Amino acid sequence: MRAEDLRARIERRGDATVVRLGGVLDVDSSPALRSTVLACLATEPSVIVLDVAELRHDDDVALTVLPALAQHAAAWPGSAMTLAAVPPQLASALDRMAVARMVPTYPTADAALADTAAGSGAGRVRLTLPPLLDATSAARHLVARACLRWGFDRVRDIAELVATELVSNVLRHAGTEMEVAAARDRRQLHVSVRDRGAGMPRLGGRPDAGATLREDGRGLLVVSALTRAWGCIPVPDGKVVWATVAN
Repeated sequence: MRAEDLRARIERRGDATVVRLGGVLDVDSSPALRSTVLACLATEPSVIVLDVAELRHDDDVALTVLPALAQHAAAWPGSAMTLAAVPPQLASALDRMAVARMVPTYPTADAALADTAAGSGAGRVRLTLPPLLDATSAARHLVARACLRWGFDRVRDIAELVATELVSNVLRHAGTEMEVAAARDRRQLHVSVRDRGAGMPRLGGRPDAGATLREDGRGLLVVSALTRAWGCIPVPDGKVVWATVAN
């Protein structure tokens, strides 16, 4: 990413992503930062850490992009966004704009990553599956192992059923390779399935205008009834359907 004086270097650190920012953040360059963070979210990281040690800003208004991006990250299953290595001048501006109360800050990127790991245990598990009938049993096995590892035994049956419904929808309607993932967020389990199919599912039956996906809604009715929340997020090559189960 480069918009005039703003630059970013992206590092994958396991299930996390560190974005090291430098240069100037202003109203002209903030859209480039937004595009970069949204592109990182498409890989479903456990956390995006913005290392702002070398970042400057010319206008406090430009800083409002940070809480907006944090809200975007929170909408993804098991993801978050934090700031790290905030220099004193920028820290004062973040305090003035009340950004510091909405976006967690850490002294270093490593500290942010360590805190995320401590709060999420083993983090996230993933499995790529072909569009075959035994994908449902493989997804159930992945989720069951995650529940046992993270202490979610009480909701294991529900989580397995949710995974089965999400994968079954891919087999019925998308027919593409899929990535099944489970992540934990303290007392919540997030189950997601990413596919390469077109269209967005809607609860109850009809797809969005122009979509090719046909969804009768029955599987999603089950998911909706069993979970705290569920949703569908478009990504460049398809979509991610996710659900959150409370422990």
